[in-house]
Amino acid sequence: MNLIPKVKEFSTQEGFLAKKEICFVETGLDDRLISALRKLPCSPDGVKLEIFIENERLCGGAGVLEAGRREYYELKILAEYIEISANSLAGVFYAIQTLRQLFKEEKVPCMLIKDWPDFAHRGFYHDVTRGKIPTMETLKKLIDDMAFYKLNSLQLYIEHVFEFEETKALRESAGYLRAEEIRELDAYCRENFIEFIPSLSTFGHLYELLQQPQFRHLQVVKDYTPEANFWQARMHHHTIDPLNPESIEVIKSMIDQYAPHFTSDSFNICCDETFDLNRYGEEGFEVGKIYVDFVKKIIAHVQEKGKTVMMWADILLQHPETIKELSDDIIFLNWYYHENTDEMEKKIALMAQSGKKQFVCPGTTTWNYLCERVKVAETNITKMIEIGHKYGAEGVLNTNWGDWGNPCSMELGMYGMVLGAEKSWSVETEPDDAFYGAVNKLLYGSETGVKSLMELSAMHEHVAWTRVCHNYFAHRYANGEGMKFISLDEVKLVQKAYTEFLNRLSEERWGNDEFRKEMLIAAEGLCVMAEILAGMAGDKVEPMADHAAWLERYRESWLRKNQPSELYRIEEMFEYLQFVIDR
Repeated sequence: MNLIPKVKEFSTQEGFLAKKEICFVETGLDDRLISALRKLPCSPDGVKLEIFIENERLCGGAGVLEAGRREYYELKILAEYIEISANSLAGVFYAIQTLRQLFKEEKVPCMLIKDWPDFAHRGFYHDVTRGKIPTMETLKKLIDDMAFYKLNSLQLYIEHVFEFEETKALRESAGYLRAEEIRELDAYCRENFIEFIPSLSTFGHLYELLQQPQFRHLQVVKDYTPEANFWQARMHHHTIDPLNPESIEVIKSMIDQYAPHFTSDSFNICCDETFDLNRYGEEGFEVGKIYVDFVKKIIAHVQEKGKTVMMWADILLQHPETIKELSDDIIFLNWYYHENTDEMEKKIALMAQSGKKQFVCPGTTTWNYLCERVKVAETNITKMIEIGHKYGAEGVLNTNWGDWGNPCSMELGMYGMVLGAEKSWSVETEPDDAFYGAVNKLLYGSETGVKSLMELSAMHEHVAWTRVCHNYFAHRYANGEGMKFISLDEVKLVQKAYTEFLNRLSEERWGNDEFRKEMLIAAEGLCVMAEILAGMAGDKVEPMADHAAWLERYRESWLRKNQPSELYRIEEMFEYLQFVIDR
């Protein structure tokens, strides 16, 4: 069976479901469950489906429960009858998702499934701030996919791309999400048993806010001069000054504008990567104390609103003596994005030893790339969730960041999302051939889906997005100082791999064909990047890709699924580089 996540227990019986159509009674049934059931083929002549919950009939008689297992469900499939029993509405919802996946099989065998998740909190975190803001349609599609794979929590990373009064001058150039859109997404998440948790940078990562003339005096780095390399610059020198009394008032104002549009009882205040506080350390201050004192002010303001605070754990783990100063009801988001399992375990164990609540936060490794780095993401997601389970972490928050312009499409981060969904429900699953087969069936609709992604990812190892970006800024603003290139052999290797990839995928059609199309755009982009690097190095190569045509295809794909946001920056870079090599 191709199921994601893998179910805990199942036993098959003789025979198959008579028809892949259901008939159910709506009376007394929660509207969210009705909506989920209607995603299955329905007919008055379909197989009768009944639902039981907590011994009370929703669409049938008495139910069967499993005490002590949150979101537990049983799914019984007979030739002419389907029965769902659960101990919660969410459990019923997840049984329906399992049934939806089973209906993708040619025949559905008669069986009994008993299933429940290993982690209560199974989240996905998506960056909508650094370059690319998805349309509402794209975000709702993401929510649909999350529900299908039994994820139950979504956060969007926000710095300035909301209608904050403080950053209204940026709305036209950067794009933004409106309050009514946030409320609409919140409602849509609730319909799909997903908690939509607000996440807002409130300490570090406030580059855009602090570049506004009225707030520049609130930078820790008072002598900061904006750099030409915009994408790199906004990763640093962006910490608001915790010693200035005005800072907390600005942060409170932004929280007050953002929080009311969510029904979640939680709020992620972020507070990660406050690099600039080291300036105060050089002046003799205790960085840990400065950090935790300001964080306490933010926490107090959020808790006054009746919200549970979430925050990234990286700075506290650098100053472990400060952890005890924060209350036990805070949820610490412990992130790590590399393959070093020893370092990973040290971070998770240290937080566990503090007695505080933690979620483990691996990543899809799409940032700085046109597609996922599959092998890195597999190790990172798999091992971090396993270690988190070992140390009693209460949840998983799988991250999908957008550094350096967020060049990766949503589709080419979904393998990592699905792997995180799998591991957070069924921690023992390994990314093996059986898992790849299920991903091919359910995510891509193609037997070559995972193989193609791995080929694309391997191609990307030869040509880095950040190298092209660095060379652009170095050539345009620093007389070429610091430019780096790849070898001519690597350029030719990328060209050859792209040509073979193009020839094969152009002949295929996938069930979910948008993934194939995005892989082709990414592969062509890698060839373009390699040829640009060759041209800038003075190497003569016969182009295998039409650079202008690729940029137009990239633009069209972006605008179908996202606001214009900062697409203009990417277009400007490639147009400039093409001009340079054409001279």
